[in-house]
Amino acid sequence: MNAESVTMERPEFDSAPIDGVVFEADAGADLPQLPASRHYRRARQDRGAETRHNLLIAALDVFGRYGFEGAATRDIAKRAGANLAAIVYHFGSKDALHRAVAEYVVEQMQKRIGDSIDTADEALKGGIDRATARRLLQRIVDVHIDSMLGEAEAELWGRFIMREQMEPSSTFDIIYDFMMKCQSTTTELIAFLLNLDPRSEEATFRAFAISGQFVIFCVARPMVAKKLGRDTLACGDRDQIRRVVAEHIDLLVGETLIDEG
Repeated sequence: MNAESVTMERPEFDSAPIDGVVFEADAGADLPQLPASRHYRRARQDRGAETRHNLLIAALDVFGRYGFEGAATRDIAKRAGANLAAIVYHFGSKDALHRAVAEYVVEQMQKRIGDSIDTADEALKGGIDRATARRLLQRIVDVHIDSMLGEAEAELWGRFIMREQMEPSSTFDIIYDFMMKCQSTTTELIAFLLNLDPRSEEATFRAFAISGQFVIFCVARPMVAKKLGRDTLACGDRDQIRRVVAEHIDLLVGETLIDEG
């Protein structure tokens, strides 16, 4: 493919041809053969992986701020320190990049909260008592709080997810499927503690209401920090949030959390 003929989708943002840039795969095509040592190949692969990751993070920020329609691929490439053709090379199109960002967000969240969900799912297959159900629920809540408030990049995940909630796009189902898997497990635990049918609307509403106890600190983090007179929420703040949320959930489900330690 000739780089001069490449144009991005959404012509309202990127209608001009890409001049003076070439695909990474084509760079140096007319130059003498480059060294083929294992170390050289590994270094080149690493640079390609780094460019792809930088594009993902830049796109995560831009899509979260402006949505799919408002995001310009030229802006994404500039923020990533890459040329515009790199988006086509690594992802193929703006739509594919958007989808890759959604998959990246799910992958990062899965790494952090997946174990707590899987552990609860396994426990629910057998017989559990109320104290165990309450601990499993708290574990899910705690890892959400730690992942949402403990990492700088998590603010970008939250913004992207919120944007998809407000303006669902073709990637909405990727976020929805993962979030509903988590919410389904949470709902089952809450339904068990409240003696409800987990398939009932009542159980669904109560589960979302309880999730809101900690999600609000991600959505309203700047407001909370400003009210506290701080630039950001610190580790000690997260400890207090966990304590307060746990006390609220105790009241909502009628079961006091008992620390195994």
